[in-house]
Amino acid sequence: MFDRAVAWVERIGGLFLFLVVALTFVSVLLRYLFSAAIPDAFLFACYLQGIAIFWGIACTTYRGSHITVDMLWEMAPRGGRRALDLFALSLSLVFLAAFAWMLWEKVNSTAASGLATNEMRLAVWPFYALAAMGIAAAVLLGTIRLYRLALPRPAEGAGDGS
Repeated sequence: MFDRAVAWVERIGGLFLFLVVALTFVSVLLRYLFSAAIPDAFLFACYLQGIAIFWGIACTTYRGSHITVDMLWEMAPRGGRRALDLFALSLSLVFLAAFAWMLWEKVNSTAASGLATNEMRLAVWPFYALAAMGIAAAVLLGTIRLYRLALPRPAEGAGDGS
């Protein structure tokens, strides 16, 4: 069940990254071939890129696949590594939760302000909300990962018939 949720988060992040690429490609094509422009294309590309990055943070939080350099972890015994992983993920979740909370505050204040794009006058808060959902997904997936890390693991070779 969790793997399906993770797959959906990855698809959502990938979709927004695709939208950035497609918008940029079409915008450049229109500009050079027809001397035309998509209204607010640069703003949309910026917002979509931010959304893709925040959903990508959710993926890396769950996978633990972000770039790390940790000599202490490398030198620690297996139990020490697990303790460091639990501590680091717990600390990350505290900051991600605060980040998500403040982003939702920003969504609310942006919606209340009526901030809109320059040319099309579209409301900006939905873009902020999609980005905030990505960080909220990071908190959810990080919590799932923390739960899985905290579960007691069977001893090596136990129960496999050897």
